Amino acid sequence: MRTFSTYNKTNILHKIKPILLLTFLLMVTFFASAQNSIPQNKSLNVSMQETIFVNTNTTTFLTGETLFYKLYSLNTINNTPSLISKIAYIELVDNNKNSFQKNKVYLEKGIGTGEHFIPTTLKTGNYKVIAYTKWMLNNPKSQTHEIDIFIINPFQIQEPNENITFDTTSKSAISTVQSSTSSNLSNEKRVDFEFDKESYYTRDKANIKLKSLTETVEKGNYSLSIRKIDQIPTLKQLSPLEFVKKTTDNYTNYNTSFFTYIPELRSELITGIIVSKNDLPVNEKSLSLSLPGKEFVLKIVKTNAQGKFAFLLDKFPNFSNAIVQVLDDKSNDYTIIFDPFPKFDTSGLQFTSKLNLTPDLKKDIEERSTASQIQNAYYQIKKDSLATEAVINPFFNTIEKTYVLDDYTRFPTLKESIVEVIIELYYRKENGKFKLRVRNDHKDLEIYGPPLVLVDGLLIQDPSDLFDYNMGNVDKVSLINEPYVYGPNLYGGMISFETKNSDFATTYAKKYLKTIEIQRPNSKKVYYNPDYSAGNNLKRIPDYRYQLLWEPNLILDKKEDTLSFYTSDIKGDFEVILEGFTENGQPVYVSKTISVK
Repeated sequence: MRTFSTYNKTNILHKIKPILLLTFLLMVTFFASAQNSIPQNKSLNVSMQETIFVNTNTTTFLTGETLFYKLYSLNTINNTPSLISKIAYIELVDNNKNSFQKNKVYLEKGIGTGEHFIPTTLKTGNYKVIAYTKWMLNNPKSQTHEIDIFIINPFQIQEPNENITFDTTSKSAISTVQSSTSSNLSNEKRVDFEFDKESYYTRDKANIKLKSLTETVEKGNYSLSIRKIDQIPTLKQLSPLEFVKKTTDNYTNYNTSFFTYIPELRSELITGIIVSKNDLPVNEKSLSLSLPGKEFVLKIVKTNAQGKFAFLLDKFPNFSNAIVQVLDDKSNDYTIIFDPFPKFDTSGLQFTSKLNLTPDLKKDIEERSTASQIQNAYYQIKKDSLATEAVINPFFNTIEKTYVLDDYTRFPTLKESIVEVIIELYYRKENGKFKLRVRNDHKDLEIYGPPLVLVDGLLIQDPSDLFDYNMGNVDKVSLINEPYVYGPNLYGGMISFETKNSDFATTYAKKYLKTIEIQRPNSKKVYYNPDYSAGNNLKRIPDYRYQLLWEPNLILDKKEDTLSFYTSDIKGDFEVILEGFTENGQPVYVSKTISVK
């Protein structure tokens, strides 16, 4: 994104260091080969492989509860964070091997978090949580890690099947929840934590002291879960140490000679193909993708020899409504086809665990279901909040000239605004259509082609459409009056109109515009934690949290650190689990219990 007058090709090549140029060429070759699934001469190096470890807040859920999860994308050699992929995929799979609730997750230095709300439409039974990256799908052995979970729907009467039994004679249910003794074996005493009290009262403040037990601080990224223990059966998850051992066994002597998916190395990739009316791929054709709005996204790419394209979307803004168009005078002659969600092969999944429901579980299920319903009833008061997103400025904002139209005499049409206010613009009419052009003091930019024209981030191929638009809706006009390179194309300048309500795209209709909804990664959340300190206004609000705390991004970067939370109105024993990996890939798992009276 540079003006042609300041940076020409010769200057650019002189300024790029040879090593950077070589790296760039290697990456182009690498991704071109991956995109076209061309067999490689050498096997995929083990150091280029990654796997994912997932831990959840529990493994048994009632409908109406929330499944919290944390993903660790790891290098298969030393379990340090993998920097290959920036996007992970997580799905729920039922015992018929049908996948649903597919989500994307941003990975920051190999770490991602999120949640699934368990809807009341799900049937009682056993399910699986699976997670992967596109890059992992090239290696079938990457698909070995999954989490078995139980879901109980207390509002539906279920008939027994091969995965559910209704034992009317048993008086107790076996739960695999850890006992109340501390578990620190797999941790090798690297990290530990302790509480300021042995037990707590309801709505009592609790302080946890986290500490590194080694001479040097065991920096790492961990999750901390504090959840009520009951008699409802749960399944034991793999600990980080067990996962590391399993991963090492699976990748021993692994070899592959080709790959289908390219890694989402920088950010989220949206891929597809352009075909003609004869369903033939169209190569060397430019197309744009706009996420219109006040903070908008515009991407322009060109198809390769096979007619394929790939848009690289930034993390912010996280808009999902996109408008795509082929940049051509005959845009209607082409069809844009997007690649579907990556396909995870569920055929090999085994559902061997059985959920045994017994009469003495009725009380626990009813109490937990009631607590969940009360919590959901007060959702508006207790809802989580979205983490603050970075403010994104337009890609051209450092070099443009801006006209805020309220600073000038207002004119109702674009014609008048150009004549009276925006002196760098002019227009002409050819074959019944208006053309917009940009000029500066030295030259007319028409020799470089038409300018790049945007309205709220939406690329406009026919500027004639703007000459009937009410300029009273436009807040400002920004422009660049120099030759301008964006994506693969050279433009005779740039013109960007910003409307007052950022809603131009909602009423602008053209046959060649393809409106799609892109499934974007979930936005990062700050999970709700009540504060019962003096002066709070929560005394009359019931608190039936079974999950007292879920802290998925716990970073220990000093010898000791303190974390605080409040207990709820629920009494009993609560399991506290700290797990994750140190900065150098060592697994950590600590389990203890606390009591609330």
